[in-house]
Amino acid sequence: MFTRIEYDRYMKSKRLLLSILLPVYVYTLALPNFSHGAEPIVYSWDNYDNWYYKKSVSYKGWKYIVIHHSATSAGSVKAFHKFHTQQGYGGIAYHFVIGNGNGMKDGEVKETFRWEQQISGTHVSVNSWEYNVFGIGICLVGNLEKSPPTKSQITALNNLIARLKTTQNIRSQNILGHRHVKYDDASDKKEQTVCPGKKLDIDK
Repeated sequence: MFTRIEYDRYMKSKRLLLSILLPVYVYTLALPNFSHGAEPIVYSWDNYDNWYYKKSVSYKGWKYIVIHHSATSAGSVKAFHKFHTQQGYGGIAYHFVIGNGNGMKDGEVKETFRWEQQISGTHVSVNSWEYNVFGIGICLVGNLEKSPPTKSQITALNNLIARLKTTQNIRSQNILGHRHVKYDDASDKKEQTVCPGKKLDIDK
């Protein structure tokens, strides 16, 4: 049994302890939970659905813009979707397509299902999933090895890039052509392709 004096001392020490620990506890709750942070970036067939469909926080968002050409004189979202489905790409590989007047209006920008659903593209090598999962694929209709893009295509591309840079917080150095993409399998190789063609000045 506590005496009255012992009980008062006990309660006083308890209140003092609480006055110290409670603010510390509240502050700790406000800190980021580093022990249960975002899962590591892993690309394996075991977690395919997770990264391909960007289901978890680790795979959401966009870091790059990767520019392509169709290497054809004409094309459209519908035509590319059919062809890429036959090629086993899971549908059209890109997030956006910009027409050249043959199959789509000149300078017309169309979103594909990949952008609408905010899922990964299949527009670069399977050894470069970093650029498929975090790279927005934009395709200019046309063979830009032989002919430059139209003025309307350039205007549309510049406007689209400006919008994506702002809304997705993409840095200028992360805007690149398909041929500049590096593998993410630690080989540090680059894509073996001329895409998006020598007639498109990526730096400009």
